[in-house]
Amino acid sequence: MDECDLGAITLTRRATPTRTLSVSLPEAVAWFAGERHSDRPHCVSPVLLTTATVLGSRLPYPKRQRLKRFVPALVGTANDGQDERRSLIAMDWLVRVYTPAWLRLVPALDLAQLSLTEHSPVLTVTDVAAALEGPLATVHRVAWAAYTDTLWDRHDPPRSEVAAILSRVLSSHAADAAVAATLGIAESFLPLCGRMRLAVEQALLVATYTHHGGAGSGSVEHHITTMLAPTAAALEDAVIELFGHLIEAAVPADHGWLSQDPVESARHTDNNRR
Repeated sequence: MDECDLGAITLTRRATPTRTLSVSLPEAVAWFAGERHSDRPHCVSPVLLTTATVLGSRLPYPKRQRLKRFVPALVGTANDGQDERRSLIAMDWLVRVYTPAWLRLVPALDLAQLSLTEHSPVLTVTDVAAALEGPLATVHRVAWAAYTDTLWDRHDPPRSEVAAILSRVLSSHAADAAVAATLGIAESFLPLCGRMRLAVEQALLVATYTHHGGAGSGSVEHHITTMLAPTAAALEDAVIELFGHLIEAAVPADHGWLSQDPVESARHTDNNRR
């Protein structure tokens, strides 16, 4: 087993104690590069390694196997001087793809999500703050209006319970790998990233109580999982494509993120289910 045959291996969620045909993505890169068995290969940039680790651990089995195609390109990315750019690209994706994809689950937030989706690339933290100001204020306003309009019935589960489930689901989703990819700008970006996450959770809290007759019928967690499923699946595909752009340290060359926007993918999925 001296050479790594990418067609023969299976990518696992977690690191493995020994080198077999079942290895994690970082371990596959170490093998392909001729390094000793390790889930921290020296040949991979820290930003890409952190992102790869999160992706590999959170993607479902079939989609995790799609990551094998990136193994050769990951070799030699260490110390290539591109990590800050990679983090900025991930930041832009979080603003213009990830956040609006979730906001669109609330019809009252259509303009807010469109203002982010259709925004020009945001490749500085200052630009992100400006781009988020209006949309996030709208999210807070809609969430407060839902609260004051007694959207939450006394027979529904407590908001704290629903919020905890939503936070757990979002924190375990593969698209969170894009947050890991902002490692190179974490000090300046994480406060804004936290604001985006809070806005997403607020929007999804409203959506949980308005979709399909409210959260009170059946299992709350099942209701939330079903509601989020189309967008969650679309974002899994989108974050895999993002990973390829991060390796190349390049944004899409044609129509930007909009060429494969999961907001539209989720909309088409919704329409097909009706």
